[in-house]
Amino acid sequence: MRRPLRLRLSVRLAVTFGVGALLVSALLASSAYLLSRRYLAQEQEHATLRQAYFNAAVVRTGMQAQTPDVPGLLDLLPSGIGTNALIEQSGRWYSTSLTVSRDGLPLSVKRPVLNGAVVQAWIRSNGAPALLEGIPLPSVDGAYFQITDEAALARTLSVLRAVLAAAAGAASLAGALVGWWASRRLTAPLRSVAAAAERIAVGDFQTSLPPEADAELGGLVDSFNTMVDALKERIERDARFAGDVSHELRSPLTTLSTALSVLQGRRNELSPRGADALDLLSGEVLRFQRLVEDLLEISRADEPGAPVDREPIRICELVLQVLAEGQYGEVTTDIDSRLLDATVDGDKRRLEQALRNLLDNAQRHGGGIVRVAVEPQEGAVALVVDDMGPGVPPADVDRIFDRFARGRLSRRRGSQGGTGLGLAIVREHVRWHGGHVTVRSRPGGGARFIIELPASGAE
Repeated sequence: MRRPLRLRLSVRLAVTFGVGALLVSALLASSAYLLSRRYLAQEQEHATLRQAYFNAAVVRTGMQAQTPDVPGLLDLLPSGIGTNALIEQSGRWYSTSLTVSRDGLPLSVKRPVLNGAVVQAWIRSNGAPALLEGIPLPSVDGAYFQITDEAALARTLSVLRAVLAAAAGAASLAGALVGWWASRRLTAPLRSVAAAAERIAVGDFQTSLPPEADAELGGLVDSFNTMVDALKERIERDARFAGDVSHELRSPLTTLSTALSVLQGRRNELSPRGADALDLLSGEVLRFQRLVEDLLEISRADEPGAPVDREPIRICELVLQVLAEGQYGEVTTDIDSRLLDATVDGDKRRLEQALRNLLDNAQRHGGGIVRVAVEPQEGAVALVVDDMGPGVPPADVDRIFDRFARGRLSRRRGSQGGTGLGLAIVREHVRWHGGHVTVRSRPGGGARFIIELPASGAE
């Protein structure tokens, strides 16, 4: 089952700040726009209505003359740009523009005005918003209508919308940037802890976090440093114990080995049952010797203060040298020509032992070695060891490199008992070099062990 994709904490905080700023700025921008539109519209309505009343008074005065000249009155009206007027008197209509006529007046406005009511309404005139005022003139049996083009107001509101939208976008971007900056500051101690934990994981127990002035983070820093000190002390104690035990066992093992050598020299004098018992004892002493040696090796690997001695190592030469020194018979080697001069910065002794342990594991428990290869990886060099055994059961893949992890695996893969530390030593040595070791099924059967090490140079 795939885990759901989760964004990083800093990204989530930046998105949260950005969305919050967008919502707030959108609300403020919308409120500002609606209030501004209402205010401007009301101001325009009041201004045009005052102008309409003034013009209606002028028309009424002119029409009260003995010989009124209605078309002439329209020319004398002090109207602004984009303003057109219509006069109705006794069923006759007069207009200041050929594009404006009585047919363009909505009945919802024209009818109430002709019936004696003052009306002001927003309409569409020639595709643009306009204000229409109608004022009845009962003293002269007429009515005055005024249409004012409000395209300028519409353009003003359009510019206002664009400015507010840009301001909302800028506020959202600023909120996201503030969220990113705040998240980086908040997560900086966590990144320091993570980096320190990575260094500790590869054995750098001298790592510690600097004192933190913040009271809330000071407790975390102190607890982390205390944990590192306790972990270092525990690992050193365990490593010393394993080393001390192994050293103490060497003396009796040496005595046992010497006594067995004497008995082996007089094996022909023993009865068949005695010879079988001697063989069993010899095998167990040999296994005991390997266990002590492995314990000493893994205690050195666990020691936090172990000296670091790194040098450039030609990985192909190391592989061929280990194969030549070991009794593995004819082994197929497959070395990529691009890696003939590839080097790895590390400890030659540890790398030799890691590879030798894999080869011994394949020889003893994997039915024999099928192939040893050196292959390129992205920024790394891979050492591959294939065996011809039954493979590694899926249930053992995750625990095969654990210490003393034998059990079902050793019973399945061979009759020769191992110490259960060989592959654990491989993992510790490879991890010390900044690499990792894995096991998978080999095409055609068997197991495939892969050591990946960071390459320091290749031609």
